[in-house]
Amino acid sequence: MCEKILNIAGGKIPPLNPKDPAFIVNIDTMFYRNHDPADVEQQGLTWNQSHNVMYDVRSDAFEFMERTVLSFDRVCIYRFLEHVSFTQLPYFIYLVSTVTKVGDNVDVIVPNYEILANMILEEAQFFEENNMAVFPEHNILLTTELLNEPSCPHASIWTPARAKYFWELEGRFNVTIDSTAFEFDGRDLYLRFFATRTRT
Repeated sequence: MCEKILNIAGGKIPPLNPKDPAFIVNIDTMFYRNHDPADVEQQGLTWNQSHNVMYDVRSDAFEFMERTVLSFDRVCIYRFLEHVSFTQLPYFIYLVSTVTKVGDNVDVIVPNYEILANMILEEAQFFEENNMAVFPEHNILLTTELLNEPSCPHASIWTPARAKYFWELEGRFNVTIDSTAFEFDGRDLYLRFFATRTRT
């Protein structure tokens, strides 16, 4: 079973558990190397499913999805969706629907703000039990996952309920929660969910 994967703004993070063979398109504005989007599109249209292929395209996620004619069996969005602002979310989700077909999956990993909120609410007891020497590490983790850097801020809040609300709002996707405390990059405070394309 082969798989075409669009890996949105994953940087150096590869899609989890790709099927073999896989046709993978990584899009991110950070890449030094850049495969021409037109060439990648042509290769995607003529891929014979006999071997693994991976391309890095230096592009904005919105712009790539607006312009490509390719469709993908899976769209991976790892630690990027929280950077999409509340006002841009409906259009972003619509664009994802334009690069998927009925039955295709969107694989999402985002900080789970329920876990982060509980960490804040339980800080007093946490420090009392562990002493204030743990504060710098605790603060870095919370600040990074809640806000990130000013140059690349987090702009939307994600919980299981919010994932279902936003992705199911217009009836294009059905959400299944995979894990509410998914371990990723050494931290077990992520929400992982799948949004399955349900209609055209």
